[in-house]
Amino acid sequence: MLLVETEGSYTNQIMLDSLDVHVGQSYSVLVTADQYPADYYIVATPKWVNVTKPNAIAAVGLLHYDNSTTPANGPLPNGPDPFDIDFSLDQARATT
Repeated sequence: MLLVETEGSYTNQIMLDSLDVHVGQSYSVLVTADQYPADYYIVATPKWVNVTKPNAIAAVGLLHYDNSTTPANGPLPNGPDPFDIDFSLDQARATT
């Protein structure tokens, strides 16, 4: 996905596989739908989760192509490492 806006202002456009969104933040991204027409899972995972459940998923969405005849299947995608603080800091620096 291409990050194009943060907090109502244009930002450095960068390609991302995942995006940290914290309380009160808003972003706009563009997703290029150029894959095989099917349904694909999208997941939201928390940062700094309970260590007894490190792979906890907070929400699951579905990206649906209009001409899809294939339901989403397979395992849910993994989010980034919830304890990778450098990932979060590098991403924040890249968007300013």
